[in-house]
Amino acid sequence: MLREVSERGTIAAAADGLGYTPSAVSQQLSSIEKATGVSVLERVGRNVQLTDAGRELVVHADIVLAELERARASIERVQEHVAGTVRVGLSESMASRFLPPLLRKGASEYPDLTIRTEEFPSELSGVEAVRSGQLDACFVMASSHAPVQDGIIFEPLFRDWFRIVVPADSDWGRGREEMHLSELADATFVLAPFRVWCGRLIHGACQNAGFSPTIAHEIDDYPATLNVVAAGAGVSLVPDLGLAHQPGGLRILDIASPFCRTVELAYRESSAARPAVTALVDLAADVAKELGLDVLEG
Repeated sequence: MLREVSERGTIAAAADGLGYTPSAVSQQLSSIEKATGVSVLERVGRNVQLTDAGRELVVHADIVLAELERARASIERVQEHVAGTVRVGLSESMASRFLPPLLRKGASEYPDLTIRTEEFPSELSGVEAVRSGQLDACFVMASSHAPVQDGIIFEPLFRDWFRIVVPADSDWGRGREEMHLSELADATFVLAPFRVWCGRLIHGACQNAGFSPTIAHEIDDYPATLNVVAAGAGVSLVPDLGLAHQPGGLRILDIASPFCRTVELAYRESSAARPAVTALVDLAADVAKELGLDVLEG
């Protein structure tokens, strides 16, 4: 609880992240103060901040929690049986195309393993949920990560390539299979907002092609984006995962100078030896191959 307050900044936010009431968190932190004989929090206006003693305890909390997780992993490894529950974060596009075969394969190969999922559209919030222990793992999408970063392992899975999506009856790329992004400089776009990572990635690709996209509709949902394009309201740039369920009235074209996002599975280094986590990594790698995705080697 002390670590959560340190990371989230308020008792209320820590309570929300942990699933407790603010009063329960306050009572537990008071117990720490009684046991140690020092104050771990101090009031700053309406908020609280950690004292020097509190910050020292957080350092040790990270060590203790990591060692407890390693102990749990050791016990599970000795049992040589994949069982239990793994809590996994993922985005809408992963849930749409990747999750169903992952769950089917998991149920077939590891019947005693339960996979629970939660949508985390922001890569940063998903990684932080893994770091805090709210999640066991999270599928993240980015250009690339270091293999291990601040105690988090980023397991590379596959490249997710973007495609040009246009209305079927439009003249954009008619009779062709490929277009240069620069040819869309005068087009009206349906795109993810700039505030989300994929939106910024697309804007960067357009800038590299020599233009800033004219956006008519900002939609952070690929099925909705495809429906709007099919209605003739613009063109879009959508990754392969987002093309899982295509309505009628679309044409898909390759990009002459292609760009992609990478999909990685983030999990704590301290949980790497857990059979349930290694099983999840193996399942994700196998599903990526079975779906014919551009698999990355770790």
